[in-house]
Amino acid sequence: MKMISSIQDLKSAQTALEAFKENYPNTFYRLLHLVNFTRQLQFKYEYLCGLMLGKESYASHFAPHFVQRSIIDLYKSEIEKIHNHPEGLQTLEQLMLAHQEIGYENFCLLVRGKTPEEIKGIYSLRKFV
Repeated sequence: MKMISSIQDLKSAQTALEAFKENYPNTFYRLLHLVNFTRQLQFKYEYLCGLMLGKESYASHFAPHFVQRSIIDLYKSEIEKIHNHPEGLQTLEQLMLAHQEIGYENFCLLVRGKTPEEIKGIYSLRKFV
């Protein structure tokens, strides 16, 4: 679902993600891998986040259709690998829940390195001068 979020909410989430990346680099890079994998498979970020948070009924609303079961199994096994980093997993779940108001798609775009301004479509002309 598309979420409308303020630039302040996005900046707050970005700051929290940067702190998470600094404190739990292995878990962050595993998350980045999952976000990129989700994008490559053209799955919805809501599906990824729902599965990561254990919200199966929520994730099922965004489950990909017409995808072979073996691909879904591979995808879920990749998600399970993040549990090899338990020291950051609880913090990641808290981070995702704390910034739920920006939406999972925006959260994942921030993980991929998009700025809040890019997400909102705000560009500074000074960048191009």
